[in-house]
Amino acid sequence: MGFWDQRTEGILRSFAIIGLVLTVLLLGFDKQTTQIFHIDKKASFRSLHAFVVIMYVDSLAAAYNILQICKCWISAHPKGTSKLGSGSHICLFWASFLLDQAVAYLVFAANTAGMEAALLAVTGAHDFQWMKLCNRFERFCYQVGGAFLCGYGAFFAMCAICVISSFNLFRHYSPNLFFRLKSNE
Repeated sequence: MGFWDQRTEGILRSFAIIGLVLTVLLLGFDKQTTQIFHIDKKASFRSLHAFVVIMYVDSLAAAYNILQICKCWISAHPKGTSKLGSGSHICLFWASFLLDQAVAYLVFAANTAGMEAALLAVTGAHDFQWMKLCNRFERFCYQVGGAFLCGYGAFFAMCAICVISSFNLFRHYSPNLFFRLKSNE
């Protein structure tokens, strides 16, 4: 299979898992308490619902990538003559392709929604009388920024994985006949 072998996909999935787990850990353990007008205010990932969604989406995406690494390992070390590269496993390639696309888009959507909510915390919204929060919770905001950096890094790794899974799927189809497997020409 050349450059797009199972090892490359496994390495990219490992990078995606590391980025997703770091995002979850940075958001989950990020807490800061500050006094505002002699009242203790606490900032955590539960302060914004978008951060809670990021925690769930990134956790599920990391679990999905762990399952896909197991699939890569099984297909790289086949027992007997059955190998996952044959045309009889085309449904598995379609499922992998569609799920990779869906998970990548979900991670991107969750991180972007969280980024939008965090931008309101950085800049505030004077029209709605929402004040800036990052000037009072600086460490919290820096740690959230690091979580977004890891989240978008994982997303870009998942984009590369989507390219690999689409290549692995569509290489089984004929270039001349629409949606015909190469063995059926």
